[in-house]
This record gives sequence, structure tokens and C-alpha cells, in this order.
Amino acid sequence: MPGLRRGFKTWCENAARGYRRDLGADPLGPLDPRMLAENLGVAVWTPQQVPGLSPRDLRQLTVTAADEWSAATLRDGDHYLVILNDAHDLGRQNNTLAHELGHVVLRHEPAKMFITSDGLMMMSEYNDDLEQEANCFAGTILVPREALLRLISSGASNREAAQHFKVSEALVRMRRNTTGVDIQTARRRRGTWTP
Repeated sequence: MPGLRRGFKTWCENAARGYRRDLGADPLGPLDPRMLAENLGVAVWTPQQVPGLSPRDLRQLTVTAADEWSAATLRDGDHYLVILNDAHDLGRQNNTLAHELGHVVLRHEPAKMFITSDGLMMMSEYNDDLEQEANCFAGTILVPREALLRLISSGASNREAAQHFKVSEALVRMRRNTTGVDIQTARRRRGTWTP
């Protein structure tokens, strides 16, 4: 991932192991990011849970424009709420939620934000570097390198790996491209890999 500060990917790997351990999650299995949200004290709602949302607005968010947004994050001081688009498949929801939690964990400040009429901050836009950091965090916590290496070494396809981790195939491809597991797997098969 170009643009990531030196040592950031290693920090993410270590942080992911730590969070998974704290959550009692299998280090090689899937992680439901809702568990991480609960651990962080971040509330997660679907549009249906937003009080006072009109049926017209709900339809706009979940049907008409369902492909145009993934999540909205609101902050009130140190309290966060993520409104997650549950019209998306589970893999995409997991990717999105882990990404939003990455912004929270990393204490990112958005480049732009809006204040709702009741005084809550709605995060709008992060700069590209912060987006890359949140992507890296999400990918690392959802698809740990060691677990991905084992799956790929056993011959699992991207689709099988995505199903195993309950994420999108795009996230699996991104992790394969950024972790070097394909090179390591190929070297192991040729007998040229050294730890």
C-alpha cells in the first residue's frame, strides 16, 4: 500500500493479533467486527434503527440509493455511532464496519465533517493517507496474514478465503497483494523459502 508510513503495516499486524486475543477470537478464523465495535464502545445501527427516519428516507437509503453509500459515522465527544448499510452483503458490511472502526482506533480526524441539527458530528471525508490506513487496519484484523498464508498454501481460492473470513473477495485480493503470501507460498512449493 503506497503512502503508508513506515512500520504501519507491522503495527496493524500486531494490533490485530492483540485485538483478536482480547476478543477471544480464533487467530486463524473469521472475526465479526461487531465484536470489536462492542469492545471499543462503538454503537452500530442499521438505517431501520435510526429514530424518526421517515419511510421515504429509509427507502432512499436501503433501496433507491443502497449502492451509493456503505456507512455513516457520527461522533459526540468520545462516543461513536456507525450506521451500517445492511442492504449490502455480509462480506461488504464486515469490510465497511472494520474500515470505520479503523478510523476510530487510529483516532483519525476527517478532512470534512458535518454537524447535524442536534449537534452530532457526521464524518464525511478523510484524506487519502487516512483512508489507506483504515483499509490496512480493516484488512489486517479481518484477514490475518498467517491465516491467509495457511489458506492459500492449502490451495484455497480467493472466493473460498472470502467465505472463510466472511469478507469480500476484493479484500482477500488486497491482502494477497500487500502481504507477500503468494510469493512465500510459491517459494515454499519450490523449496526456496527461508524464514
